[in-house]
Amino acid sequence: MNGGGLVFYVPGAILLIAVAVKLPSMRGRWRDPVIMPSGAILLIGSAVCVLSAPPTITEVNAFTGITNFSGPLVYCGMSALSASYLVLMIAWRGGPLPGLRRRMLQVVALYALVITGIVVLFGLAEAPVERTRDLDTYYANTPYMREMILLYLVFHTLATVTLTCMCLGWLRMVTGITRTGLALIVVGSCFDLAYQAMKYTSMAARWSGRDWDFLSTDVSPPLVALAGVLVASGFALPRLGPPLADNVRAWNRYRLQKPLWAELRELRGSATAEFRWWTSPVVRLTQQEITILDGVLACGPYLDMDIRDAAYAEALRQAAAPAGSGPARQTVLEDARVVADAAMLAAARIHVTARQNTYLTAEAGLLKTVERPHTRVRLARAIGTSPIVAAARRRAALQDVRQE
Repeated sequence: MNGGGLVFYVPGAILLIAVAVKLPSMRGRWRDPVIMPSGAILLIGSAVCVLSAPPTITEVNAFTGITNFSGPLVYCGMSALSASYLVLMIAWRGGPLPGLRRRMLQVVALYALVITGIVVLFGLAEAPVERTRDLDTYYANTPYMREMILLYLVFHTLATVTLTCMCLGWLRMVTGITRTGLALIVVGSCFDLAYQAMKYTSMAARWSGRDWDFLSTDVSPPLVALAGVLVASGFALPRLGPPLADNVRAWNRYRLQKPLWAELRELRGSATAEFRWWTSPVVRLTQQEITILDGVLACGPYLDMDIRDAAYAEALRQAAAPAGSGPARQTVLEDARVVADAAMLAAARIHVTARQNTYLTAEAGLLKTVERPHTRVRLARAIGTSPIVAAARRRAALQDVRQE
């Protein structure tokens, strides 16, 4: 609850962004025993980070008119976060649904009692001096405030140790992105335990008449902020990781295919899909590929093999294909075929545009080529960069002008 505002606001913003990314997948699934606690971890974690910042503490205290009201508020939030950790770990462990729900309710009931205890102890305590950075140590010897702080710390430590032990026990049993998530949770929990050690030590120093407040005010804030982000990321990764990776791959392929899409999209007329800023990369890619395939179908009647043969010969001449049948020659031949297909397609698109033709049947070989994602990317690159394709496009345009 101490330290500069940025130490808490930045992790809070990161967790809030994670909530926004995860929200679409959570819609209509709030009763899922895994979905609900994982969403709670991100949301409560973000709120606790923001509420723990000294500027927010001052504003909350002023708004409520209760001195040090932020103290029990943050402790209650941290206790709810601890409960969410344990509930999600119980859900991950699995088992019969009745037993699963019973264990979850036991955890929730335990931490509900902890939260109630924090509120009651704060109500009994005398804490007239507002402390935004050193509440723990300043009131370490104050009746009821001392007990309130220790109640929060002890049950937070209980949750963290349990969480760490469970994750360490599972690390050898899982692989892939789940293992990475568990490793993040373990590392984050270690930072959290270090934060708690600083709190215990600084309070114990106060009890023995020493002033080690810097451990609480300067050392612990970055530890707990980093711990919160790592643990929340570890819980979110198995859920967010695969769809995020799919979207990254889709965005990369969408970007690489853009020249081919730009070449053919006008042939769909009013059927061309419009992208909004919130359209996901996966949806963008799907719509883009539909446009490309429809464009190739529209170009079918004007795919000229003479243009393709001429472009192929020119590509081979420029590349100076090595003799023999080794990998280098095969690569050159494949590149030449892609450039030749791109030149034929670019010329056909010019003819379609000039004649306002509609969808007919495409040349089967090219359509099969365009259906392969890897070749489609190479075709897009040739459409956008090859001088041979540009020359074929210019000749087709000139031919149409002469015919008019």
